[in-house]
Amino acid sequence: MYQTRLLSNKWMRASNSQLAVIHVRHMRQLTSPELRSTFIKYFEKQGHTPVKSASLVPHNDKSLLFTNAGMVPFKEHFLKPNAAPFQCATSVQKCMRAGGKHNDLDNVGYTPRHHTFFEMLGNFSFGKYSKAEAIDYAWKFLLQELKLPISRLRVTVLEGDVEGYELWKKQGLTDDMIVQCGPEDNFWTMGDGEGPCGSCTEIFWDTQDASLDDPWLEIWNLVFMEKYRNTQGELSDLPVPCIDTGMGLERMASVLQGKKNNFQIDQFETLIAGLRELMVARGLKSSTDIDPSPHEKIVADHFRAMCFLIGDGVVPSNVGRGYVLRRIIRRALRSAKQLGLNEPFLTDLYPSLLTEFSDGFYPELASRASSIRSIIDNEETAFLATLDRGMALLENVFNQSDLQATKYIPPRVAFQLYNTYGFPFDLTLIIARERGWSVDIDAVEALREQQKIAGRESWKTESIADKSRLSEWKHLNIKPQFTGYDHSLLHNESEILAVDTVKKGKTVQINIAIDPCPFYGLGGGQVPDNGSIELSNGSNWRVVDVTQPYEGGVALKVVPIDLKPGQDIAQRLESDREYLQKGSLVRTEVDMNRRQGAEVHHTATHLLNAGLRKVLKSQDIVQAGSTVEPNKLRFDFTYGKPLKQEELDRIEEWVNDVALHGGKTNVLHMKLTDAVNSGAIAVFSEKYGETVRVVDVPGVSMELCGGTHVDNVHKLYPFKILNETSVAAGTRRIEAIAGASCIQWFRKAYEPIPKALQLLRANGTNEIIEKLEKSLQQTKDLQKRVDFMNEKLATAGEVAVKPISSRIKDIDVRIHLIDSDLDANFMQKRANVLKESQSDVAHILVNGNTILVALNGKQIKSETANSILKQMLKHIKGGGGGQKEMAQGRLTEPVKNETDIINKLVPALQKCL
Repeated sequence: MYQTRLLSNKWMRASNSQLAVIHVRHMRQLTSPELRSTFIKYFEKQGHTPVKSASLVPHNDKSLLFTNAGMVPFKEHFLKPNAAPFQCATSVQKCMRAGGKHNDLDNVGYTPRHHTFFEMLGNFSFGKYSKAEAIDYAWKFLLQELKLPISRLRVTVLEGDVEGYELWKKQGLTDDMIVQCGPEDNFWTMGDGEGPCGSCTEIFWDTQDASLDDPWLEIWNLVFMEKYRNTQGELSDLPVPCIDTGMGLERMASVLQGKKNNFQIDQFETLIAGLRELMVARGLKSSTDIDPSPHEKIVADHFRAMCFLIGDGVVPSNVGRGYVLRRIIRRALRSAKQLGLNEPFLTDLYPSLLTEFSDGFYPELASRASSIRSIIDNEETAFLATLDRGMALLENVFNQSDLQATKYIPPRVAFQLYNTYGFPFDLTLIIARERGWSVDIDAVEALREQQKIAGRESWKTESIADKSRLSEWKHLNIKPQFTGYDHSLLHNESEILAVDTVKKGKTVQINIAIDPCPFYGLGGGQVPDNGSIELSNGSNWRVVDVTQPYEGGVALKVVPIDLKPGQDIAQRLESDREYLQKGSLVRTEVDMNRRQGAEVHHTATHLLNAGLRKVLKSQDIVQAGSTVEPNKLRFDFTYGKPLKQEELDRIEEWVNDVALHGGKTNVLHMKLTDAVNSGAIAVFSEKYGETVRVVDVPGVSMELCGGTHVDNVHKLYPFKILNETSVAAGTRRIEAIAGASCIQWFRKAYEPIPKALQLLRANGTNEIIEKLEKSLQQTKDLQKRVDFMNEKLATAGEVAVKPISSRIKDIDVRIHLIDSDLDANFMQKRANVLKESQSDVAHILVNGNTILVALNGKQIKSETANSILKQMLKHIKGGGGGQKEMAQGRLTEPVKNETDIINKLVPALQKCL
């Protein structure tokens, strides 16, 4: 929107003498690490609190897929500035714009400035200062710290913002250096809804690059949050004005380092140099141009992004953030293939990345290096084969003569590439665009939607509809108090707040909200509670599911208990309706066995997480998901290789040792920042509010968690790891069992032992292995003897009833009835002997339900064993198939004697034409 304004005569370079004097100053030449440090130190001197970069996963903001701006971690402080832990702050924030509303993925490589991952320098005020100080801080930083020449700087302000305009005039800017723009350019809001907002002023740098459509580069945006916009769009003054600023590090580095675009700055220069060296080492031609090619830019940008995402706990998957990561990795590999790199290479770039981020701002890059590299390597190896298949299929499309005129990839082909071969649709679009071809995106999306609908089970559709209905409770402000953490409140009196009844044919589904609510259904991997409610008329209804249809909402799905003969749910509902309505009281009864089992296994996941880190001596293990059931647990975590049995044994022993010693489980409520700073582990897939619940086993484990837990870890004993497997590239899964469920598992596992000891004639379990090995050896010896006897018998002259002769077309056929005591192994051996010793005849061997056809293909060329069998099976019931010289089938009715051969097989042969 501003390009025409920026090119206006107002922004021609000033020529007055004062500006000319400043213009000759030499601006500072700072590396990226020096720029980070200089920025933080400058604002720290101005009284700002330095704050470490938050995760790329915005735990405290459920509306965002990724942290996409420097202000995201401070969003709550802008809404509640009086509650902020500091009045002003400064940070260098990791940001990602590769999914959701803010997505620059498709632009990377083809523009000078777009990135997926980038760094945002920012200073923030929560009531400490306003416009004048913000403008003064920014201008002094640019002119005095960075020593930028004022002649190459311009600013924009909101039309009508007289105060902002005059403040810039006081800084020494002339009228022609300040441009007033409309609200579409210079009024900032948090989104489309209500919230703090305000005018902003933007600072631009003259690149003096005539090759660009717009030589003016925006380098800093200062937002003055002085207004509040309500749901009707009406503005009012905020009682506490705030400041939010953002400066892209890569952009400012390109200014200070005199580069034409972001991909020439030190960070990318080192990374792309590493890429080019790798190509040369692999015998590939490498570019020496100062400006990298689009494919080099994509590889470098996407490699930074994937490393930082994995460093913050995101792992490749087919949903959400994991899918964005997978797309980024695959797009990088596709560009690498265009450069000639057909074998795994990405992890070889990691040392180049670490070189440019060695200043300690992002320690996770070094501490999690092993997992990051392993996850990338696994994903890369898995996708390269898919990429080759997809490219081959696309080449076939490009070569089809009937498509050459329109250069249009049929939607069904693009969909098949995605659905059958796992080839990302956006890669199909990129490749098509490069070839000058097109794809109907809407048509492909329609096919994908059709597949979703066709594949969606009916109960899932109903579940989605029900959740949509229940979400209406939110507008009625129905937010029950969950009291289920306290066992003494599990059996209590509650009031019904809402009832939702859905009739589907003869079935009725009923959901209710009660307050207080002791039934757990808040997610976090833990199964919901079951139990019952008793109405005031004495009628009992079972709670079969608990869901959270919206933040703060809890819905109980209930069904009647002990229906009377001939009574259905609808009839029971009618008789109980007076007592099952809003305002009625009920008595709650939570299933304690189910709840206690879930609590044991939920706490066990925390100890397992701690045990993995302890035994494997790795702090880069990140939880990638979990399922907590009453009788077992499943825990997914990032790790690059299978665990050895001795490692699993040590983890199991560690957890058991902690449980045996016992220890109370403490529950703390803390601010999110305080919890993370104290070492509490957060799950990357979860989102958290400003205040979080922390489950602490002192000296052992400390995690952010909303689930229910045991009060003492001794209830976890014994603990047993059942298995360890791979679930995705770089992601492992452990299934385990603890407490009373584990004791039952051990009992079941021991049940067959006494009988086994008896059968093996062993005196104790210590003799089982020896006895089994001896028994297995005896079995092997006996099998060898059986094989030897079969061989001898198969080569004997007559080993069965004299064969019955017949014909099929012009081929002689002999049908052999094999003794039922001889097995299939003998039949095959015998068939091989017959087709070699009587090679001019086709042989049919039958033994009960088994039929086998054999012939010598060198002698009999007009038919095959498979064709003879298939022709026969058209006339007798059965199935089977095989090869040219031998085919085998299974008959529905067994052949027991010669009479069966004459009455069943011979007629079937004679019908074969």
